[in-house]
Amino acid sequence: MRHPPAQSGFTLIEALLAATLLTLALLLGMGLVLQQPRIVHRLDAQRRALETMETTLELLRAGALPLQSQRIDAPGGPEVWIAVEPAGYPPGLWDVSLRALWSVDGHLKERRLETMIWRPPP
Repeated sequence: MRHPPAQSGFTLIEALLAATLLTLALLLGMGLVLQQPRIVHRLDAQRRALETMETTLELLRAGALPLQSQRIDAPGGPEVWIAVEPAGYPPGLWDVSLRALWSVDGHLKERRLETMIWRPPP
């Protein structure tokens, strides 16, 4: 008696299941690809804000900016507020707080930085 030959290959259900899983994986990956420009734009705006804050702080430390509370508007960049208060003891030590505000896609973002600066009393 002869045995029927064994079937080889995939059934229709296996092929449909594989196609469904592949489509689902592609759609999930597509969502990440579509959000990438928005993420890059947000990170670029945050980087510009941090660079502006670092530059402002270095200008304060170098004495190029007066050590007083003020607002600085960087062209095309964030608004930076500087708050300066005496630290108390020793004389010449100042508490400096920087606050940057910028907008990304209509959402207001904020970053704060606090440090101390020494300027010898006159």
